Amino acid sequence: MLRFVVISFSLFSIIFLSSCTKEDRKEVKQTIDSASQKLGHELDTIINTKLTNDSLFNNAPVESTGGSTLKSKEFRSALNDIFDKYEDIKDELSDDDTSAARKNAEDLKEVLANTTKYAPAAEMDKSWKLWISNAEKIIAGLSSARTLSSQRELFNDLTISMESLVKQFGLDKRTIYKLTCAALPDKLYWLTDSRELSNPYAGKDTSNGKDEKCVYVISAWKFE
Repeated sequence: MLRFVVISFSLFSIIFLSSCTKEDRKEVKQTIDSASQKLGHELDTIINTKLTNDSLFNNAPVESTGGSTLKSKEFRSALNDIFDKYEDIKDELSDDDTSAARKNAEDLKEVLANTTKYAPAAEMDKSWKLWISNAEKIIAGLSSARTLSSQRELFNDLTISMESLVKQFGLDKRTIYKLTCAALPDKLYWLTDSRELSNPYAGKDTSNGKDEKCVYVISAWKFE
């Protein structure tokens, strides 16, 4: 993608210069050279940021998973849908979007109901019933919360619940990362299966060091 941008810009510059009069070419060339330097700097920043982010995730310590408590592969595939909706809520809080966070919480209610409705009876053990009872209470609060602060407080509870789901029951063909930010109060963290550093507890607020540079990976879980 980056190579495509550079090649496209170079071709545009050649074509544009060839269409100019001799008198205009010098001024236009100076403008293009300046834009080219700026583009090169921005591309360097993107590449360096990606390399830094990759290093954070590649070096994350991998924790052991639940072993005998893990659900069947088929059921873990259904649990992926629960985690995906959790990630949607995380993304909306990272964008400071209270309305979208509430909507995704409502959607998560439906996903939980469908997972329980269609799950094999053998999967509905005491530990699962306890987990889903706790999760439903948190999600009900999230779907009715009206402020970012209250949503983020409940999101912290949901994250703790999701970590329990991941560690106890597992997911299918996922690598889950546990992230935190050094500028946040103790014990606040979030989960993701992407390599993005957006912070659901800070959103667009980057004051007091609450930007992507404060984020680091605590640990990871890998599921085949």
